[in-house]
Amino acid sequence: MTNTDFSAHRDITPNRMGTVGFALSIGYIVLAFLYIVTVVITEAGGYMTSVFPYLSIVLILNVGLLGLIFSILGLRSHPKGKATAGLIISLLPNTLIIRSIISIIGFQISTPIHFENELKERKTQVIERIKDVRTAQRAFRAEYRRYAEDFDELEKFLHANPTELRCDIEQLRYIPNSDSEFIMETGFVKTFSNRTDPCIEVRAPYKLFLDTIKYRQEIINLIDEEENIFNRYPGIKFGSMEEANNEVGNWEE
Repeated sequence: MTNTDFSAHRDITPNRMGTVGFALSIGYIVLAFLYIVTVVITEAGGYMTSVFPYLSIVLILNVGLLGLIFSILGLRSHPKGKATAGLIISLLPNTLIIRSIISIIGFQISTPIHFENELKERKTQVIERIKDVRTAQRAFRAEYRRYAEDFDELEKFLHANPTELRCDIEQLRYIPNSDSEFIMETGFVKTFSNRTDPCIEVRAPYKLFLDTIKYRQEIINLIDEEENIFNRYPGIKFGSMEEANNEVGNWEE
């Protein structure tokens, strides 16, 4: 005889494992999406510093792993709906998310390497050019017992007095990889022996010849390190307006 007693006890115990697995899987997807979007925005602005991104990756992957584990455990109980959904959500986007995170990590690791290579290459180019400026100014000083006050005066002298340079005279004033001119100051300074000697200082700040868009944060860190840790000029320069130092370059110190 068929039992039609709807008041009989029915098993309505919720599948807690499946529910937890489903919730963690949803959280995993949301956190991964927010992380990827945040990193893209902050890297574009050059703000990503500190170990926070790496801690975020550990947190996100742990949430995803827990979601997968709880969803699998939830499949052993009824109802299996949320456990199945959690399992699918955990597995299907994993390849895309993990590949995206690996790409981000690779980018964050490779960026400092690329920056160091570019820094070395561009510093070498600036040093070669600023050496030409020094050679030209030394020739000018030998003739007039002072330094040329600006590049116009220096170029005029070089056209009249050929001097061996690595670059064209018209390019002498420009910092390589930049449309900016070297910052040049000249004057006179009194020595310890109470003599008055000519002095000169020619500078090329890092921010004028490095890529401040692509490597914004790396350049900020470099300048801060040079100024506040090593107490050095953040760039390439020779000479000094405070003392006659035989046009010594900071790359030679």
